[in-house]
Amino acid sequence: MKTKSLVLALVFGIFCFNIYLSPAVSAGARIDLLVEHGVEKEAETQARLAVNAIFDFFHNTYGLSLERDIKIVLTPDKLNYKDAIKQWYGASEAAAGLQSEITSGLQSRGTIIINLGNIHNNRKQLFVLCHEIVHHFQSQECQNQYGSIRWMTEGVANAIAAHILATVGIRGADYQKQWLETLKKARGWPGLEKLHTPQEWFAALQAYNPEVTYGTASLAVLNLVRWRGYQPLFAYFSALKQTSPEDAFYQAFGARIDDFEKQFRPF
Repeated sequence: MKTKSLVLALVFGIFCFNIYLSPAVSAGARIDLLVEHGVEKEAETQARLAVNAIFDFFHNTYGLSLERDIKIVLTPDKLNYKDAIKQWYGASEAAAGLQSEITSGLQSRGTIIINLGNIHNNRKQLFVLCHEIVHHFQSQECQNQYGSIRWMTEGVANAIAAHILATVGIRGADYQKQWLETLKKARGWPGLEKLHTPQEWFAALQAYNPEVTYGTASLAVLNLVRWRGYQPLFAYFSALKQTSPEDAFYQAFGARIDDFEKQFRPF
């Protein structure tokens, strides 16, 4: 299925899901889509349709509206992706080089950067876009006070991105099955207690490979979803504004995070 067909399926599915409901973007919040030279001209139209549909989904499913301006930068390849990371985030050459090697998309303080040249599967392009927009809402809800539980931040972004695509009927969007298969084939996976700080997270990406690390975090969050549903995921990020990650986790899920981490097994 071509990108256009996937995007139209996403837009149509979310439109049907949200019909007669109010728009997601609050007055004053702005979406800027920047398409670098080398990205197909059709990409801007496709991305804008998908972005607006995703924001509608967040508003009508989780009650979250866009309150902060967001800038989305689409780059055509790894070199331009690295340069964009340096330009928009002020990253050093070394830091930008590392990020460009191990990621396809990033979000920081209202700016999303995506390397379309590194995502050859069209469904994955939508998934990465959804994933990074989830990060934008996380940042908005916690007012940039993410705390030190990185597996929650990344796992929630993956779990909700998968939920969006599955809800609107994008074929082949059974990410839980894919994550389970990846971990079953792996020689091991990182313990959640070792996925707290950014340093621990990036060390795990290099030691286990990104698919295993992200899969572990995603399956952990899906365990929480089966237990409490999707709404507490955002209650956790909202609570981070005023309390520690440990207390925020307890408020959202009614359990101690260290107990959950010790008991969690992906399968």
